[in-house]
Amino acid sequence: MSNLRNRPRKNTPHHVKVLDETSGRVLGRVVDITSDGLMLVSDQSVPRGLRTHLRINLPIMVQNRSDVTVEAEAVWSKQDTNPKFYTSGWKFINLGGEEGYLLEEVMHKLNLVG
Repeated sequence: MSNLRNRPRKNTPHHVKVLDETSGRVLGRVVDITSDGLMLVSDQSVPRGLRTHLRINLPIMVQNRSDVTVEAEAVWSKQDTNPKFYTSGWKFINLGGEEGYLLEEVMHKLNLVG
């Protein structure tokens, strides 16, 4: 698998839950993140090419918000080194405006910017 990242990702020590905005189902938790995308660990495989709106529960309040919703696409998914889990890589689509700003602000405040 080639590395298609534009920016280095930094692992987060925070427990950041991500939900599918449409179904409300928990997709997993953030392992690492950039302003281009994120990697999740979850208990189920995610179909490659799945495009959905992710609701990211922020570990801190930013501008009176506790979550950010972004459109994203799963670009890969595989079984984790722990066979009970799966990891998946997601790229953000059309991230901009207020949601992009909030995500960038959280990443800076938590020192997650590469």
